[in-house]
Amino acid sequence: MATMKKFIQHIDLDYRWFAGHGDHELGINDMGLGVTCAFPMFYNSQTPLLVTPGFYLHCWDGPVSYPPVPGGPWPADMPPRTYDAYLDAAWNPQVTTWFGGELNFRIGIYSDFNRVTSDSIRYMGKGVAVLKFSPDVRIKAGAWYLDRNKTKILPAGGICWTPNPDIYFDVLFPNPEVGKRLTTWGNTDWWLYFAGDYGGGTWTIKRNNGLGIPPTGDYDRVDYNDIRIALGLRFETLRKFQGNFEVGFACSRELVYRYDPPPAFYPHNTVYVGGGISY
Repeated sequence: MATMKKFIQHIDLDYRWFAGHGDHELGINDMGLGVTCAFPMFYNSQTPLLVTPGFYLHCWDGPVSYPPVPGGPWPADMPPRTYDAYLDAAWNPQVTTWFGGELNFRIGIYSDFNRVTSDSIRYMGKGVAVLKFSPDVRIKAGAWYLDRNKTKILPAGGICWTPNPDIYFDVLFPNPEVGKRLTTWGNTDWWLYFAGDYGGGTWTIKRNNGLGIPPTGDYDRVDYNDIRIALGLRFETLRKFQGNFEVGFACSRELVYRYDPPPAFYPHNTVYVGGGISY
């Protein structure tokens, strides 16, 4: 039993709901499950290889797609559901006491599963160098490979500062976060955090207009991109059971199609709520 507990690091459940319904709205329900397992790397149990098979369901409400004006482009459309089925591998080597890294690679199928093509397969990754100047300060610098239609790669990095055990500042691009411990109740710590993220994904979908990827005809590859800002409450126990609840705002939202017009559709900004548990 002790070996199994070390092998299965944690099980994660996540859910987010984005408000939206109408011609220029886009509502989303995101639900995901992942199981992270640890494998020793170079006989070092402190920096194992973390392998996570995961699955996500995305339910789309909109945009409303009317027939186009004669001679005009076909409006944006999304299927009722898209899916992520992926295998993720992460390793955080610590070369010296002051130099380490954060390495990640993911391969998966991202599609509405009506038909899977080579465009449905995505490769993503992250490579970040970590310099530890003191127990309280770390500098990170690297890049994320996202494999989206609009954005293939993003620079990543910044500074992480923990002035005391009750507060932290992760001033990082593209996912900054600031947190403060509110209280400790029994064996549970409660944290308030403020975070940002570059959200979204890419999927192959069947279009309503019958046009799309040659030679499949009616398929296309679409990005959903947004920028998210959230205020959340997180709890952590000594037994590594943790969870969070957050409310947020999503802006700069867009649907970007690879093959078929329109070149982009911009839903209205919206609010969202979400949460998750991990054990």
